[in-house]
Amino acid sequence: MGEIGKITEFVSISRVSFEDAIQKAAARISKTEEDVRGMKVKNVSVRMEGGKITEWRVNLKASSKL
Repeated sequence: MGEIGKITEFVSISRVSFEDAIQKAAARISKTEEDVRGMKVKNVSVRMEGGKITEWRVNLKASSKL
């Protein structure tokens, strides 16, 4: 018998790095979603001011078991 899951999309922002944004997302998703099975990074982008990166942004999809 198969499983049924749920996909939830998240955006995470860090002032440090992409990796930090992903780690923050993983920690937060684990608090709000039960039985998270994995995450997929959909998109990455940065915000710049004065020629310098000020924010790293990551769009993610998390899959969890229903």
